[in-house]
Amino acid sequence: MASSFSLRKGMSRILDGIMKYRQTLRPLLLEEFQKVATGPSPEGLLLTCVDSRVVASRITQAVPGQLFIVRNPGNLVPNHNCFRNNETVGGECGALELACSINKAQVIVVIGHSDCKAMNLLYSIRDDLKSPSKGPLEDWLRVHGRGTIEQFKKLESSTGFERKLIFAGAQHYEDDFEAYIDPYNQFKPSDKFSQVNTLEQLKNFLSYPFLKERLNRNELEVHALWTDISKGEVYMFSFQEKTFVKIDETSYKTLTLECI
Repeated sequence: MASSFSLRKGMSRILDGIMKYRQTLRPLLLEEFQKVATGPSPEGLLLTCVDSRVVASRITQAVPGQLFIVRNPGNLVPNHNCFRNNETVGGECGALELACSINKAQVIVVIGHSDCKAMNLLYSIRDDLKSPSKGPLEDWLRVHGRGTIEQFKKLESSTGFERKLIFAGAQHYEDDFEAYIDPYNQFKPSDKFSQVNTLEQLKNFLSYPFLKERLNRNELEVHALWTDISKGEVYMFSFQEKTFVKIDETSYKTLTLECI
């Protein structure tokens, strides 16, 4: 089976993967599954992109029952105002309530990434929002990505993308934070756009009443990660350094001090 695994596609490859899991990984995870069989005690919620290259459980080495994982195109956090009329119900809203209100998860992390196809699309139409939408993906991005476009236009108006941006508070309304996007100019403009988008999402958690209370009591913390897919590196936004910092042996201890 191992030799044919990479040659098969579609559902056949999915079934091959399940068999491989049964033979290799399941015996190792069985004890973990038994621990959470009657109910998990999740520690956090990761909100990331649907992109198949972003495997949040792998990069965090999460065990069964540890994390809720929510995925949508562009790792967008809809503002709670979108759901106030009860005519529109979003999975993100339900997942946030399940994870952070009912199960009392302690942290929410938004994870963006390089070469994000959703963000690449939004980046490409950022100056042409008055034209008719070409489909549901574009509709989704236009509705929930306008803040990202506004922030990025401030950034690209500066020489060399050097402008300091101010983002609305992620933890409390009064705690607006500053950010320098890619200060060493390592990434292309559309990836800078993706980093801006990741930070822009943080403010929306305060729009949810059931999150606002816990945020104000410091029972819940909010963070942003960003992954460089081509190199397999993961960055954390440091509120102290005011930029995304690569998580490695040098930065790890300092970054942990920013966690509650």
